[in-house]
Amino acid sequence: MHRSQARELLKKHREGTLTDDERVILESWYLRRARSLGLEAGRENIQAHLDSLPELPAREARRAVGKWLSAAAGILIVLGAGVWYMTRPVPVAPAPVLVNDALPGDNRARLILASGKDILLDEASSGELAREGNTSIVKTDQGELVYHTAQQAAENTTPSYYNTIETPKAGQYHIRLSDGTRVWLNAASSIRFPTQFSTHQRVVDVVGEVYFEVAKATTGGRRIPFKVVSGNLEVEVLGTRFNINSYSDEGVIRTTLLEGSIQVRTPKKEIVLQPGQQARVSGGQTLKVSQVNTGQVMAWKEGYFSFDGVGLKELMRQLSRWYDMEVVYEGNTPDYEFVGQISRNTRLSGVLQILEAGGVRFRVDGKKIIVSE
Repeated sequence: MHRSQARELLKKHREGTLTDDERVILESWYLRRARSLGLEAGRENIQAHLDSLPELPAREARRAVGKWLSAAAGILIVLGAGVWYMTRPVPVAPAPVLVNDALPGDNRARLILASGKDILLDEASSGELAREGNTSIVKTDQGELVYHTAQQAAENTTPSYYNTIETPKAGQYHIRLSDGTRVWLNAASSIRFPTQFSTHQRVVDVVGEVYFEVAKATTGGRRIPFKVVSGNLEVEVLGTRFNINSYSDEGVIRTTLLEGSIQVRTPKKEIVLQPGQQARVSGGQTLKVSQVNTGQVMAWKEGYFSFDGVGLKELMRQLSRWYDMEVVYEGNTPDYEFVGQISRNTRLSGVLQILEAGGVRFRVDGKKIIVSE
């Protein structure tokens, strides 16, 4: 979108000739601009705010709008199919399919048994896939992997069998551990866990992004703690729902609590999170806590990408993992910010068309997405 087009939308608003699509774009522009300037502007009174904008000479209007666009042109992703801003759908024509298009990811993963045997879960038939000690490993008709333990572990028994589940790029998977804990793995992630937990503690190791709904477990009237380890970070819970994002290329580990309470520990510090809080641990083991939009954090599990001021490179890392593509940058690409939602079922061509509406340019060469000004 050019600067002159932005000015034209303001003109059409005053004339009452905006289309529905144009109105969403203009409202999005104003909300984003107001937030960047520290102003209060709710959806309910946005019309009054737009009406109060002064009539600027064309040259001044271009300068003002251009300044904002250079920092946040990505707001215009509301143009694309499968995208919502403020939960409002925008119907447009479907995107043309690229010659080198890529399908979205789906349910696929690799199970590595204690014996070292590999099983490709997306190719395996439903039913019992293997048996490890007292535990039966079953793939349900719905595609979930479930661990059934025939008997309770003896007191303080050390787990003997460990399994690993790995999702590739463009893959995700859902499993249920032997204690009833449910786990969702995002693309390019893994979890290592015992097929049967001890009665002393439950410990799993993760890489990438994993969401947990931890089952409560007791022995002799005592709750059995559940621990998640990722590098130098340890998260301890008793019964809760939380998400951990520990991709190595993000440079930070984010642990977000949705329900219950968890204790986040590094070698230097520990803190207890409350629902709605996120702990961020950087490479230097600095631990910071903030309130976050949990809906945006959990968007991947619900089947869509959610952006609220997300930078271009962070956004492209998400696309790289979900579409199994390499991202290459040409020239000095501005660090656009994006706001909106895109269904994870959208083809790559559709996603790129949406993003190009914000001023970024892409071309696809084989397994590479090339980003340019």
